[in-house]
Order: sequence, then C-alpha cells, then structure tokens
Amino acid sequence: MLKPGRSSVQEIGHFAAHRDERDTGISLNRVNDIQISARLWQQQFDGKAPSIDDLREAARANFNIMPEPRIRERLGISKQTAQQSFNKAIRRYEARLPLKAREQEVLKVFGLSMMWQFALDDLTLCTDFADLLVTEGALVDSDRIKFESAYQFISLYALSIMHGARLRMADGQTTQLRLASSDSGMLRIKAQIPVTETPKPVTSSVPLFETSLSAADYCEADLLDLFGDAVPAEISGDRLVALV
Repeated sequence: MLKPGRSSVQEIGHFAAHRDERDTGISLNRVNDIQISARLWQQQFDGKAPSIDDLREAARANFNIMPEPRIRERLGISKQTAQQSFNKAIRRYEARLPLKAREQEVLKVFGLSMMWQFALDDLTLCTDFADLLVTEGALVDSDRIKFESAYQFISLYALSIMHGARLRMADGQTTQLRLASSDSGMLRIKAQIPVTETPKPVTSSVPLFETSLSAADYCEADLLDLFGDAVPAEISGDRLVALV
C-alpha cells in the first residue's frame, strides 16, 4: 500500500475519504489564513485601527499565503529576510519609533494587506503523484512521460471529489467548495469564505485548486452554477458531468 508523503497527494486522498466535512489539510489551512487576512482588511475598511496583535496575526497568515517567488517579485528579498524585517518593524512600531522605508513597506504588505493564493494546482498534484509512484516502486522513472497521459484524469478526479465538500473553519463556520471557471476559462475549485456578519454579511470568494483544463471542454455548464445547490459531479469519458 502506498503511504502518501506529499501534501498535495495526501490532500486529495483525504478528500476522497472525508469529503462531507474536513477539519484538517492544506486547503483548510489556506482558507483559515485567507479569512484572517480578509478580516483585518475589512476591519480597516470599516475604519477600525488594527492592534499590534492584529498585525502580528495578519502577518502570520499572509506569510503562509504568499509564496517565495511572489515575495521576491514584490519586495526583491527572500521570505526569511522579509520575516526578519517585519519582526523588526513591528517592534519599532510598538515602541512608537520611526520606521525605515523597507520596514514601512514590509509592515504594509504583510500586516495591512489582504492576500489570497490557491492551495495547490493540478500540475503540482500530478507531478507529486508521479514522484511518489517512482519512490514507492510503482512507476519506472523512465515511464514518467507516458504517465503524463493520466494527468487529465487525475485533475478531473480531484475536481470531482473537492466539488461540494465542506471545510470546518477555525472559527466553527463552514464553507463549501464549488467548481468554477477562472477568468481565463479554466476549471478551478473555489471557496466562499465568511469574513464578517455585522453590520451585514461579507464573504470572500477565492480559488483553492487551479487546473489547466478548459471549462468549456471538460465540464457541463450546469455544474458551474454558483447560485444553486452544488450538484455532485462524476467523470464521464473525458469531462465532468452531473451525477444523476
């Protein structure tokens, strides 16, 4: 029996076993972090000044969300350097000392901004699965290219079991995952994350799983209806269809 050692493969395995309601996993961790980030942003939007603890908690979440390449692109420094700069900035801010330009920028980016980033994508999932099969002796390394012919099915399978699943968030609320189409027309899984209930409900719709599969080619349009109940999906041939 295979023992999944990569988070992406393990995540899909857990969805297959516990799709009704999940309370662990990288998708849930990402949802919780985005909720924290969004709540601080909403708090500022509502005119409420964040506390030092708010800034620290938002930074913890945002550092989890933002991958190293985006940090380097945005700030021109490594994640480790950005974390060190933030820690120094928050200490100076708490002591009411002036901040240097970089400290101000890092504090603004990680402490005062809302961030979102998908938890995984289909290429990572498929290549991780191939790596795992090779490690376990179930796939010969020289057959990796042949195995790529299965990537489409693996992506469709992941979409089908994530669609309709619920995540139990850290604050006790749940969010349901739904099939959706990206702006570029690719299939993805999105979550509607509750941000605040007062004075009126505010939610944030964010992608958690991205694929390179065209929604028009690989999915029935009815499955992409975000306003009705989530219709269970199954794979028929090379596309997702409603399970009836």
